[in-house]
Amino acid sequence: MNTIRLVAISICTLFVGMGLSASVATEPETMQYTADQLEGEATKGKNYKKLKGNVVFRFQPSGLLLKADEAYKYDEKNVIEARGNVTIVDQKGNSLKAGELTYYPEKKLAIMTKNVVCQSEKSTFYTPELRYDLAQNKGTFAQGGKLVQEGMVLTSRTGTYNTAQQTVIFSKEVALLDPTYTLHCEALYYNMKTEQATFQGFTKITHADGTIHTQTGGSYLQPEKHLIFNQGTFTTKDLTLAADQLELFDGQNCKATGHVSLDAKQYDVRIIGETATYARNPQKVEIFGNPLLTKEIHGDQLYLRAEHFMAVEEPQKEGPPIQKIHAMRNVRLYAASLQGIANGAIYDSTHNTIKLLDTPIVWCGGYQITGEDVRLVIQKEEAETVKMFVDKNLFMTSADPVGNYNQVKGDKMVAKFKEGVLEKMCIEGNGESLYFVLDEQKELVGMNHIKCTSMEMDMVNNQLEQMKFQPKPLGMFYPAEKLTLEQMKLEHFVWHGEKWPTKENMVHHACPIQEQKICSESEHVP
Repeated sequence: MNTIRLVAISICTLFVGMGLSASVATEPETMQYTADQLEGEATKGKNYKKLKGNVVFRFQPSGLLLKADEAYKYDEKNVIEARGNVTIVDQKGNSLKAGELTYYPEKKLAIMTKNVVCQSEKSTFYTPELRYDLAQNKGTFAQGGKLVQEGMVLTSRTGTYNTAQQTVIFSKEVALLDPTYTLHCEALYYNMKTEQATFQGFTKITHADGTIHTQTGGSYLQPEKHLIFNQGTFTTKDLTLAADQLELFDGQNCKATGHVSLDAKQYDVRIIGETATYARNPQKVEIFGNPLLTKEIHGDQLYLRAEHFMAVEEPQKEGPPIQKIHAMRNVRLYAASLQGIANGAIYDSTHNTIKLLDTPIVWCGGYQITGEDVRLVIQKEEAETVKMFVDKNLFMTSADPVGNYNQVKGDKMVAKFKEGVLEKMCIEGNGESLYFVLDEQKELVGMNHIKCTSMEMDMVNNQLEQMKFQPKPLGMFYPAEKLTLEQMKLEHFVWHGEKWPTKENMVHHACPIQEQKICSESEHVP
């Protein structure tokens, strides 16, 4: 290479001592540069300037500043090549650093390579190579990029870094990692100023409790660790929660809105509603918006509706926690073999029981049954049995074909269902019954009034087959013509037939889309 020195050694030494400066007019900006040492050289007939030591280029009126350890300015090509601690600083103080840079002033294009670092007020961005457009203050990367901000790391294969708007677009193999979440998606838009990430397409989020999936993306506000996403599914080892919109707060709590569906694995139930909340510690899920619970019990579909459901874990001194679902206020229950209403209910998945609270009313086998509390025990055995317990103040009523009410009362009762059919009822303590006798023409003959300690009622196809009394009962028969209204009712008799739940008003009361699906899945329920 033939080198032509354009300046005298003495002058060059003076420039080094003084810090040489020069200016060159370009359109649309002017460029001024300084360095500790400036040499004019030529290679293959092409002139260039070599700047060494504290190299600084200033561009006006943009206010852009370019610094480097050394640089080559090619006059004919109007290209600047800079090496060593290369830094670009704009008027707002945003800086871009790299090991090397090639800058085309006319195009205002900078190609930055070797450990590119983009520094803003709140974040730092890293990439091996950045093609940066200084006119638009944005650059593209195609060899991977990483943004770090307050413990959060965002990475992708390709994307765009925008200094003017303080945004980064990540695409291809996008990942977001912070102490609370790990997120993978198809594309992500991040605003470094507001610290909000907007993700698009299929997204998977992993956190301490489980995973979240969505096909339509969402947003993440980094300071609050607040996730919002649409058409999402939140899955833990115990449950799956899906809704039109899901929100997660700091990886601890979740809010679901619109067409909520909760599949509780430990309960083997599904609950649908309009809104829900999830708390991590202690674990609790609440569902609102006229929610409906469904569960299959030995081939019989159970529907339970209330104003509010709450699924909780109750810690125990020994052993695992007990899993319970509380149904609160205006509780209604429907199954083919049993229906009921109450002001509250508790489903205990550990003991497989449903307890109806606050003077419930139950209908089964044509009987209306009341008591202070009613418990259903679902037995997991080959016989497929369910037992119903009324522990205090039992009262049973059934209507005959001509409008009379057969009645039974006692201290408590146990009823047994087998394969969804009422099989036997056992009443204990202070038993008393009224039974109306009809002839073949359905005319009233009279009424039996019986008192005993206990009685058994054997049922066939949900109809009374026979009654047994222990010990020997005390009884009285009243002919029809001698009956009075007072004699035809036991104390505390009330008929609640107008409150009797039906499948129609249970399933189709609200949430039509979800419940139509449930109904279609349960068409075998009579």
